[in-house]
Amino acid sequence: MTVRLHIYFSGRVQGVGFRYTCVQQSRHHAVTGWVKNLDNGSVEMIVEGESSELEAYVISVSEATHGRVADVQTTKSVATGEFSCMSVVH
Repeated sequence: MTVRLHIYFSGRVQGVGFRYTCVQQSRHHAVTGWVKNLDNGSVEMIVEGESSELEAYVISVSEATHGRVADVQTTKSVATGEFSCMSVVH
């Protein structure tokens, strides 16, 4: 079942290539969506895919960023299928 995750990452996630790591890691997983910096220093992400792919993707992002993520807040909903790739939004 394809689902959508709305995720907020906090910690040392800005100014360290976090968003680009998210895009790079998406190439290893069947996920689509976007990621962007927020004014409060956190990073927001909308990502869609199969539940198991999403779980593996979020783990791979956390591992690839070497402990910079202090907290992850996730909301799950129905996927819309509106994305064709993973991208950085400015």
